[in-house]
Amino acid sequence: MRGGDSDHTLVLVDGVSVNSIDSLNGAVEYGLISIALNDIAKIEIIKNSGSVLYGSSAIAGVISITTKKGADGASTAVSIKSGTHNLKNYTLSASDGDKDGYIRFTHNKYTTDGINAQTGDRTGEKDGIKSQTTQIKAGNEYLGVSYLESINKTEYDGFGGTNTGELGDRKLNKIAINANNKFSNTWKAKLSLSQAKSNRDSGTNATTIGDKYKNTSLTVLNDIKIDTALLNIGLSQVESENTTNKLKHTSKDLFINWQKNINSLDINTGLRYIKHNKFSSHTVYNIGFGKELGNRIRMTGNYNTAFQAPTLKEETAGSQINDLKPETSKNINIGLNRNHVWGEVGLSLFKNKEENGIKYTGGWPNSIYINEDEYSAKGVEVSLNTNAFWCNIDFNHTYSKSSINNSNTQPARRPKNITNLMVNKQYYKFNSRIQVIKKSSSFDGIKLDGYILINLSNSYDINSNTKVLLNIKNVTDKDYTIANGYKQLGRSLEIGLDHQF
Repeated sequence: MRGGDSDHTLVLVDGVSVNSIDSLNGAVEYGLISIALNDIAKIEIIKNSGSVLYGSSAIAGVISITTKKGADGASTAVSIKSGTHNLKNYTLSASDGDKDGYIRFTHNKYTTDGINAQTGDRTGEKDGIKSQTTQIKAGNEYLGVSYLESINKTEYDGFGGTNTGELGDRKLNKIAINANNKFSNTWKAKLSLSQAKSNRDSGTNATTIGDKYKNTSLTVLNDIKIDTALLNIGLSQVESENTTNKLKHTSKDLFINWQKNINSLDINTGLRYIKHNKFSSHTVYNIGFGKELGNRIRMTGNYNTAFQAPTLKEETAGSQINDLKPETSKNINIGLNRNHVWGEVGLSLFKNKEENGIKYTGGWPNSIYINEDEYSAKGVEVSLNTNAFWCNIDFNHTYSKSSINNSNTQPARRPKNITNLMVNKQYYKFNSRIQVIKKSSSFDGIKLDGYILINLSNSYDINSNTKVLLNIKNVTDKDYTIANGYKQLGRSLEIGLDHQF
């Protein structure tokens, strides 16, 4: 996000982090595959650091996903998809509930033969994926409990593109409890407790047994209204443990955030005190404002600092002990937004500076990680959302100039220009969408050429309970890479059927 590392974006599902402590890519490598798309009710994106309210892993921003509860009466839904590369995706969900309580069950299974991903691989073999997830949720307005179990098997090539039956076999189970209570008109409290256990076996037919990890998180949050101000006060404890090697990281945090409107100026400021058992104590803070300038123009600004401790995976890779420092950052953002009768336009200027960024320098399985001296990104983001020509148009463009140690080279996989255009149109029983993604060139050992992707989707409502859909991804069959040596999907098709009983 805005040139940041993938593990610097915190991904929450129903308030619980899905960033994998046994992964080097945050939520990207494993966490996101445990979410059934049919289960998603809402997605919120918070750009810039969210460390004061959300803690570690929120250096670049936060993606908060809310899943469906099923409190609208009894229903059962089935979704079936089939597509290119022998893709098959099945989802079954059943729920029942009302204002007094709810229960929801979801099971998702996804398989594909995959593609021959490495550019240097001449064998023609494909690397497939098998993934299945089961989740059950129950609760009422005061208490919620959920259990998630996810199994993912991903084939990959060995070093040099050799096909020796390499397999990544990952298992995850997670339980979460949320309780909240409104003590008065001015005081609400929420308690969240979650525990996730995971492990990954890898190598030839996944016979190399990986370490087992456990992550336990406890948060208590109080929302207190004082006149026109809102005070958020909370305590949290996050315990990450490599249960195989008996290694543990514990972070105990105290955070406070204050929001108030003073003479048409909205003020938002807060701080978090972090006490880490390995990396001592740190304090991060944020200062922000918002003001209406007239003529439906709103100006916002904020300055944030952030902290992220090295993960157990980075600190101890195999038998290699890496002497690492925490990553810290400073972020500034200034934005202008204007609302019109036809939509909204926005402009943001941002600058992020990170110190002690962690970098992989080689070795396997005893991988070596070091701290980079300095990483920086600065740029501008423009956005437009409008209803025109009987369509909803959503446009976003980000220009980000980033560097490591003040070099003039754009770092790996961080293109300077990223453009995303989405056009949705609904007519009769059809709902159609076209998406255009354009990225400029970047550097990953060698120069990676820029590319343009076009994706199409269309659904047709047969009746109020049944619809069919068709997705065409990479319509022009673009041959492109986003990492040196690895191909991406060419043109692919999906057809599907959704039915609700």
